[in-house]
Amino acid sequence: MGPVFNTDTQEWNRRITDFLEMLPALGCIAIDHRREKQQNRIQSLCDTQGPLCGFRVFASQSLTDTKMSESQTLFQVGASEKSRKSVTVVAACILRPGGHEVLLSMRHAPGVAGLDGKWELPGGKIEFGETPEQAIVREIREELGMKVTPRRLLPYLHTNLWEYPHALQHVVLACYECETQDDLPDTSGKDVRWFSMNQIDFDSTLPGTREFVSIVASNGWFDEVFIEFEQVDPSKGAIRRFTVATQPTLYSKYGLVKYWGTVGVFPRTRTEVFASPTELDGHIFETARRRLALGYRITACKGPDRPYPALIKIIELARQMGDYCPRVQ
Repeated sequence: MGPVFNTDTQEWNRRITDFLEMLPALGCIAIDHRREKQQNRIQSLCDTQGPLCGFRVFASQSLTDTKMSESQTLFQVGASEKSRKSVTVVAACILRPGGHEVLLSMRHAPGVAGLDGKWELPGGKIEFGETPEQAIVREIREELGMKVTPRRLLPYLHTNLWEYPHALQHVVLACYECETQDDLPDTSGKDVRWFSMNQIDFDSTLPGTREFVSIVASNGWFDEVFIEFEQVDPSKGAIRRFTVATQPTLYSKYGLVKYWGTVGVFPRTRTEVFASPTELDGHIFETARRRLALGYRITACKGPDRPYPALIKIIELARQMGDYCPRVQ
């Protein structure tokens, strides 16, 4: 169906009537599809006047040789092109507790080449008045019955152009890395399932999926947090050191390694794993708070280039206590 045009007023009706009455004088009744000059002449006229009334010229069989039947026509009311629409869509890269698996859903769009039967990151359109975060939480709740928490907006935008029977759709796609404590409901079926990130066949996914999942799989957002604490023991004349560092493990990408002991003595170690980055950040902050309360001071601190909320809170707390004393590199 073409774009809507107003024909309610006398002005519009007059233009349509005048345009149709003018055609016989231009010889349009005998257009031959092989006579390009004649057809281009009439098409040029419609290109300039047609948009006013929604008409387009069609080539027809020559009427010099055969009489045109009532079913044959040179014009069609409606648009010559499909309607065009741009939409903004948000997707969710939902990580299973542990961070090694991502949730994908099967797209069903019969008749749309390259779209139907492909796996995609679930999500949907942003509704009027919503923030992107609100949209993704609502879409996942409505589609999958799951509660997710957006963790971060991935630093990549993808654009697709899809041709539907009724329209051309230009999609701008953004993606949030999300965490959840929920598992798939029993009613989800085979069209929604968890995939190990290193076993996804990206040839069977929609465009953009590879890029978003690759950013999440790189793990660069979590693996550069390092905090070193020191405490002087006057009675022994020794320095005690306690260090925490984030490190992916076999079981979870949200791992934390702790080293502690007296300087000069082989340290003890312990590795802990967490289900989500939120849980990991909370534990890092509580560990730092306890160390500072026991009289330790921060002597080294390293984090990612982006603002890292847990690390900012730790540094602020240490400065308030006068215990933020990083060594000069």
